[in-house]
Amino acid sequence: MPRPEYTHDGEPLAKALQRLHHERPATLAGLAVCITGIVPGFKGRQAEDAAERHGARTTKNVSSRTALLVIGDNAGRDKLDRAERWNTPTITASEFLALI
Repeated sequence: MPRPEYTHDGEPLAKALQRLHHERPATLAGLAVCITGIVPGFKGRQAEDAAERHGARTTKNVSSRTALLVIGDNAGRDKLDRAERWNTPTITASEFLALI
C-alpha cells in the first residue's frame, strides 16, 4: 500500500512528521528507564508508555544496565534497594513529568 502524501486534514505528511518530532522530543532517547510506584496522572502502563514515546526503553527491574529509576508514590522497596546497589540515578515523579 503506498504511503499517503497528506494527512487527513490536508497537511503534507513530511511536514506533519517533522512537527510531531519537534513537539515530542526524545528526551529519554537511548535510556533504560524503570518506574516504581505510581506516577500521578497516569494509570497502569501509561507512565511507561509516555517514557517510551520519549525514546526510553522501559524495564520491569533495576539492573546494572538501568540508566534511570523513576520513583513514584508507594515505590517498591526492592527496586529502591537495587538502585542503591547498582548506583542507578533516581528522579522523582515530578522530575519525570518535567522531562516528558
